[in-house]
Amino acid sequence: MRFPRLFITMQLIALVSVLPVVAEDDPKPAKPAFKQVRRPGSVDLDKEYDLANLRIPKDQIHTLLPRDAIPALTDPKRERVAEAKWLPDDARIVAVTVGDQTLGVPLRVLDWHEVVNTTLGGEPVAVTYCPLCDSATVFSRRVRPPGGGEEAVLEFGVSGALFNSNVLMYDRRDKALWSQLGMRAVSGPLAGVALKMLPVRLQPVSQFREAHPDASIVSRDTGHERDYGRSPYKRYFASDRLMVPVAQMGDALPRKTLGLGFAVGERAWFLPADAIGDGLTLQTPAGALHVRRSDAGVAVDRAPLGLQTAQTFYYSWSAFFPQTRVVRGALDIAPGLPVGSKAPGAALVDIEGKPVELATLYKDGPIVLTFYRGGWCPICTRALAGWQKRLADVRKAGGTFIALTPERPDEAARTIAKGQMAYTVLSDARHEAAKAFNLHFVMDDATRKLYREYGIDVGRANASSTWELPAPATFVIDRDGIIRYAFADWDYQRRANPDDVIAVLEKLR
Repeated sequence: MRFPRLFITMQLIALVSVLPVVAEDDPKPAKPAFKQVRRPGSVDLDKEYDLANLRIPKDQIHTLLPRDAIPALTDPKRERVAEAKWLPDDARIVAVTVGDQTLGVPLRVLDWHEVVNTTLGGEPVAVTYCPLCDSATVFSRRVRPPGGGEEAVLEFGVSGALFNSNVLMYDRRDKALWSQLGMRAVSGPLAGVALKMLPVRLQPVSQFREAHPDASIVSRDTGHERDYGRSPYKRYFASDRLMVPVAQMGDALPRKTLGLGFAVGERAWFLPADAIGDGLTLQTPAGALHVRRSDAGVAVDRAPLGLQTAQTFYYSWSAFFPQTRVVRGALDIAPGLPVGSKAPGAALVDIEGKPVELATLYKDGPIVLTFYRGGWCPICTRALAGWQKRLADVRKAGGTFIALTPERPDEAARTIAKGQMAYTVLSDARHEAAKAFNLHFVMDDATRKLYREYGIDVGRANASSTWELPAPATFVIDRDGIIRYAFADWDYQRRANPDDVIAVLEKLR
């Protein structure tokens, strides 16, 4: 259904006027009480979407517009940037590069459509923007069901609903909800599946023209009547006020501080744009992140596999990641979850390829859970042999020993046979456990080259066919799923001391 231009304009004006009441003379507005907004005539979530497996609080979802009132674009027309005279030099643009192809998506288009489904360099991608958060993301539209299965290419639309003041998208196949800044499905058959994020890069069109003179941009000839010469959110951007209440948000920075949010697994950071300067390289658990500030916002030049990035306001990022850390330079990142944390779940497979849920193993605890890189690693195999020698002591102290590896089940089986191990070894095939325990990283190019020179092909051994690995780690987890002992180190040569582990087990008896 196509909505007329006047209808959309009036809807947006109405939305911008729905602002929390804040005293005009208060330099630091008080946090408003949360109240769910449900505008008459807006989308009916229960009737129009698959809410099975809903991962977010339903009573915190605001419904403001009908579904597709903001019409997403699919395979929109393109034009050469050199010919796009309708864009002034300072117009903001999302630059997306896949392979040897680059496409620009103007925010003047995204203001009115929020989602662009397209294909670039042979890859189906989505470029998304939520004006309420000034949040821009780019991701692959290829997704795979939990536990494996046939890959699907999805097409996304705008649901008419918000969570944490951020757009909820939906996929047209399952009518399931997806969170832009949560960067994953939040309902339906793929609930919990994370999107594969691509580097987000915002720059003024003048810089885009100079860097990519032969590139194309998304045309304003969209088939919809919109005023692409202006943004309806100018007043909103000039104020510290929010359009709808947010249940929680950080207070380390002013709400609408613009910056880069980035996350690995459950760990998240926020880098203010004013701390980036002409260029900054951060060493993250997933690898090196290269980012610049531009006159249009934040430009990620390179991000490692496994790192999720988004340009956004601080308030919205902190709402999704309450434990987010504000950084202004080098990261001090220790691997692993601390003692006292609730141990997470993860989908694993045994050496026969049968699925195993990690959380179900805790009830037989305490368990000793150790992460190793693979049977190709001599330090890992020595550590595994050491645990085999102490297995009787572990069991006597009441513990069950379990080892996790990113390798394929057949590779894990070979390691078991070679070491004559009498304990369980499971494959963390999708690196879910490594990410959940904050151990995941991606091996850098220089180290890959060195390993290949030694005849080691980690990608061939891993179930994911990638060079993703866990930091060596060992945890003691009790029957309630609480971590009672934790050792983790990025240095692959360092391992937990079995005596320390056994001492903790004995105290738990």
